[in-house]
Amino acid sequence: MKVINIHQEQGAKKDAVRVNGINDIPDFLSEAIKIVDGRIQLECVEGNQSTEPGVVIGYEKSEKTSSGYNCWVIGNAAKSLVEIDGVFYKKALIYQAAPMESDELPEFMDGLDVYKNDNGSWTIKKSWGDQTGFPGEAYWIYHGVKEDGTKGVSILTKSEESFRSYFVCDEAGNNICKLSEYVAD
Repeated sequence: MKVINIHQEQGAKKDAVRVNGINDIPDFLSEAIKIVDGRIQLECVEGNQSTEPGVVIGYEKSEKTSSGYNCWVIGNAAKSLVEIDGVFYKKALIYQAAPMESDELPEFMDGLDVYKNDNGSWTIKKSWGDQTGFPGEAYWIYHGVKEDGTKGVSILTKSEESFRSYFVCDEAGNNICKLSEYVAD
């Protein structure tokens, strides 16, 4: 399985919000982000998520959710974003990515709680909920090793706006092409 390097453009504004309580949820996201029993509940394309207050949540418009927004926990926000006066900007961090295939997982998935579903999709269990993607419609993204020593892995779905913000790059971070235009060898 071919693994490539990807990154987002440095300095670009990230649609994200830090949610500590109900007053931090923008009105336009009130159907996608809710607080239930002290926990933040998120409507996400890859599977609904639940998390503690204080996290940074990314969002984008989506036709695949009932609220019209796809929301997710940005688990590596401290490493991948800069927050200035409540506005988040992207850092140019290089990640590894591999296309989601029907029969094979990239090596960086070794040791993770991931399984194949009856409908052919793959699911990875995360602390904030399950994330699911379909072969040919998503990429596995390896963010590196987190502070607690566990691997940071997520699913990036091709149909969502955030997918179009990634570039394939070399090891030095030089852009090769947009990930949305990438054709594997």
